[in-house]
Amino acid sequence: MRVLPATVSPFPGETVRSLYNRLVERNSLTAGELWTAIRKSKQGLPLRTTPEAAPEVVAQLDDLPANWFDRDDTTNRLFSRCIHNNWAHAQCARCSALPKPATMCRRCSSGMNVEVQSRAGAFCARHKRWHYDGRDEAIGFPVAYARAERCLTGTLWGRGIGLDTGEIELACEIISTYREFVDRDNSTRSADQRLRDFYPDAVELSAFLTAPSAQAFLRNRQIGHLPVAAMVGAAVTAVASRSRHRLSSVHEMFQASGRELRLGDPVAKPLRHGRSLEIGELGGLVRDSVPRIRAVFLRHDDARRPLPTLRDQPPRHR
Repeated sequence: MRVLPATVSPFPGETVRSLYNRLVERNSLTAGELWTAIRKSKQGLPLRTTPEAAPEVVAQLDDLPANWFDRDDTTNRLFSRCIHNNWAHAQCARCSALPKPATMCRRCSSGMNVEVQSRAGAFCARHKRWHYDGRDEAIGFPVAYARAERCLTGTLWGRGIGLDTGEIELACEIISTYREFVDRDNSTRSADQRLRDFYPDAVELSAFLTAPSAQAFLRNRQIGHLPVAAMVGAAVTAVASRSRHRLSSVHEMFQASGRELRLGDPVAKPLRHGRSLEIGELGGLVRDSVPRIRAVFLRHDDARRPLPTLRDQPPRHR
């Protein structure tokens, strides 16, 4: 197809749909009008406007190479363990997944609504704005959110954890339960609102529960649900206290070897299998969620099978 009269400059990692919508707006068209023209030039496309089905045509309309959306910046991929990197966490072009599309900060995109797949979270540290799901909101305590953003795109990204992989969402739910219990806050929050309200704490809790020592504790199936509930309860309380020392001490407090559990003092007598354990009220609230906690926070350490080759799979933004 011919290049449209007015083109736009693509952002790194921009999705096909995002570029398509900006082309439509720049040329004073409607999404349906342009899609009808595309369908007339290429057979087999769905009736519904689906630019992801014709990425090469969208690229041509913007005067870009036809294979523009097939290019792959591996640095945007989440880390994973696979055979191509000797089972170490790495960004593999074949096995590592791209994060789900997310909206850019409106200040970074000059006010435009841009959707990208890149190594980023929900907060723009440069402009101190919350940009998740198209929002453009100021944050009252930007330092904590900026720290969480660095942790997410650094430590957690290196463990294969992003906003859409489940760990942050579950951490928000746990912290919300804690707030309801401690603050007697019975207000109902949506998942998006929980993410905005508890982002720094949720990222820190996710980092704690995916650290090697916590992973060893969660992976030990011989100690049952109660010790895990107690450990999670102690970690949430430490995160809420904003004390790094208190959080690091939780690692030392909960040690397990086989069926033997050692709490507190390293030289204390082990709590052997079958003996009761006091888990506190918060631990009781998360007790029934322990199977899910184990599944979600151990997920990132699973090895991946090689994905189909690029020739066999659809373009990266479909």
